[in-house]
Amino acid sequence: MPKNDYEEKRQFTRVAIETQISFTIDEHDEVSYYGISQNHCARGIYLTTSHAPRLGNHIKIMFNDNGGSCVLAEGKVVRCKFDKKDPNLFHVSVELSETLPFMEQTITDSMVLLANKHG
Repeated sequence: MPKNDYEEKRQFTRVAIETQISFTIDEHDEVSYYGISQNHCARGIYLTTSHAPRLGNHIKIMFNDNGGSCVLAEGKVVRCKFDKKDPNLFHVSVELSETLPFMEQTITDSMVLLANKHG
């Protein structure tokens, strides 16, 4: 199939922006882990981190929208794979909770602001 015949099948556009994040797992809000978000969309976040959460873990993610405020997203881990080049790095995909529909617009707005600042 020629490259031009590809049709995007995602419902929401992903914004590829690297930004520092912190997250907590399940009900253990007292322990924070850190990572780098790789891309975002209204329904999901892909990040890299040195901590490997388990599939199905409920996590809360906080990141700075460069306007000084933290955006909180909640969801479940749907993918966690180790990095082939760095054994201490994990690639994690989080599906945002359906119970937080107001977060979709907040995350989308924040990602648009970040994208505009990064060109």
